[in-house]
Amino acid sequence: MPTSNRDRDPQAEITKAPWPVAPLNLFMLEGSTRGVIDLRWDDPSYLAVNSRFQVLGVNVYRSFDSEFGPYRRITDLPVGSTFWRDQTDNELIVDEDVSDQFLLNGPASVAYDGERYVFKTQNSPIVGEGSRGVETDLTNQVKVYIDGRQATLRSVNGATGEVEIDPQGYPEVGTQTYADKVVPVAGSKVTCTYRYTRDFLRTDLGQRIFYRITTVGLPADSTWHGATAQDLVETPLESAVATNTFEIEKLDYIWRESVRRNRWILEQGGERVSVFLRKNNGIPCPCVSQTDKQPISDCRYCFGVGFVGGYEGPYPIIVAPDDGERKVLQTANGKVYNHTYEVWTGPQPLISQRDFIMKINGDRYSIGPVRMPSNRGNVLQQHFTINAFDEKDIRYKVPKSNPVKFVAIQFQPRGPEFEASSEITDNPSIGDERQLRGRTPVWQNLS
Repeated sequence: MPTSNRDRDPQAEITKAPWPVAPLNLFMLEGSTRGVIDLRWDDPSYLAVNSRFQVLGVNVYRSFDSEFGPYRRITDLPVGSTFWRDQTDNELIVDEDVSDQFLLNGPASVAYDGERYVFKTQNSPIVGEGSRGVETDLTNQVKVYIDGRQATLRSVNGATGEVEIDPQGYPEVGTQTYADKVVPVAGSKVTCTYRYTRDFLRTDLGQRIFYRITTVGLPADSTWHGATAQDLVETPLESAVATNTFEIEKLDYIWRESVRRNRWILEQGGERVSVFLRKNNGIPCPCVSQTDKQPISDCRYCFGVGFVGGYEGPYPIIVAPDDGERKVLQTANGKVYNHTYEVWTGPQPLISQRDFIMKINGDRYSIGPVRMPSNRGNVLQQHFTINAFDEKDIRYKVPKSNPVKFVAIQFQPRGPEFEASSEITDNPSIGDERQLRGRTPVWQNLS
């Protein structure tokens, strides 16, 4: 997407600040469902001033109620594409070992009849699938296994994360027998699968939400081999592009209603699919040739893209229903399956020719050239042709989801004003996590 003059910072380009410039044209639109906000921006590597850096991607920061912060980073790793969907993140914890987390294990007190087995999960509150941070007390939302056998649950306290195992054996009607009770004994391995709210997006009572995005890069004279997080350079937050949920002049109410009505049409008869967005920036894959700078087409690390991971997503979207004929064609290389037809979808996320979609049944389709009907720069629809590709295509190897969560690392901006020695105000009697640091002896005396 070509850049424009909106969000441009001429001063940073003239002075050539020691950090990459933030991307231009940050645009946000509330998603089709409650509690979903879509963000998109231009590729920061298109800017000439950023040619001094190897752009890794962008970081997204969010603040509630105040454009001055505090801002919290909400992306685990720099985003390599030009789209991000912010929503409540209910993380699925699979087979957490709770063998040593029992509050009650064995015979109960005198006032209670029988045995009790109660443990507490590491994360709480426990929430239901698809909920917006709502605590759940339903036992079908939690699964507990004892030495590989699923246990019956008596109760779940979602607020505190306490789960109680039912020690009773219940009759099985089919076999006219009692099922063996599944309870932990000495040395048993007990695992629990549940969900908790990792990140909550508030949208209640007209909540104001502010976003800033920064560019992360590595100096052009550096190499990725041996690079650490301290070598990366990030745009300072005060110089980052900002937007909020009340910037309605970017998309007035008339065309916002047009987008909403288009969405209603898709919801009535459209097809639910997932789209994978090809990375434009990121960590270069080791398979990239040093001579022609081209990646290996069947690389399992970048999937032929050239950047580790290859694609962002998948993001759920709705496209027009399937109305294309399916046929088998005889070519010089043998028979091939052909299923090509044109579809359309809404403005979010922005799709390019190098992306692909995945249907509910697992079939994957390449995306052709994209046509975008718009009004005064506001994209209203996206029309494109999709074509089924062979199941041996490397894009079939792209994982459907990535449940792995990483610790967010704060990349610091660099430059003369940021590299002053912190030893000036080093006080050994104050812990590093509480010590305020200045850059001059005068600052120390004033403090």
